[in-house]
Amino acid sequence: MNESLPSHDDFIRNILSNKEIAVEYFKNYLPDFVRERLDFSKLEQLPGTYLSDELKKTLSDIIYSCGLKGGKGSIKVSLLIEHKSHPDKYTPVQIGGYIFSALQKQIQNKEPLSLVIPVLLYHGKATWQYRTLTNLFEGLDKKWEQFLPSFEYIYNDLGRLSDSEIEALNNKFLAASFLALKHSQEKEWIERNATELFVLASEGPKGLTKGFIIYLYS
Repeated sequence: MNESLPSHDDFIRNILSNKEIAVEYFKNYLPDFVRERLDFSKLEQLPGTYLSDELKKTLSDIIYSCGLKGGKGSIKVSLLIEHKSHPDKYTPVQIGGYIFSALQKQIQNKEPLSLVIPVLLYHGKATWQYRTLTNLFEGLDKKWEQFLPSFEYIYNDLGRLSDSEIEALNNKFLAASFLALKHSQEKEWIERNATELFVLASEGPKGLTKGFIIYLYS
């Protein structure tokens, strides 16, 4: 995490713990296949934690459960937020640990196993190369890959979105927040666009708006 901006974690957690904003986020950034099958009227944040103590040190614990359209069961839509200043090639190991930690928690709670969908939100400046767990084992013979857990995760890089694409979000508070995150390391940009950001953020919940102002000036 960027030491000069210690509030990234709390800021992102506060934003996406708001159900209305979370719905907006999921509707805009989940793949079509996933989004079209979810019934967002059944979206709810899960209490407690699905993380091990070790994983808590690196990932924010924001977990939503969402029913499928037609009442066909539910999916644990897990929002995993990584906000390092530079890409981390071993993130698939962290996400894999999260998935199995969540499944183990379901077993402990005597719940039927529910699919976990990890979402990685990245807002660093350096280019992040999407890797799966298999990609980390360079030169591995294909026959050995059968012994590796196979999973994908949804990757959302704010740096790949134009400012106009972010501003087009229906939820203007989310738009202001993502613009602030995207340009968090650009002091001059923040100063130049602060007024516009405040106008956009003013449409958000009062509690979150105050947090936004504190974050922007941090």
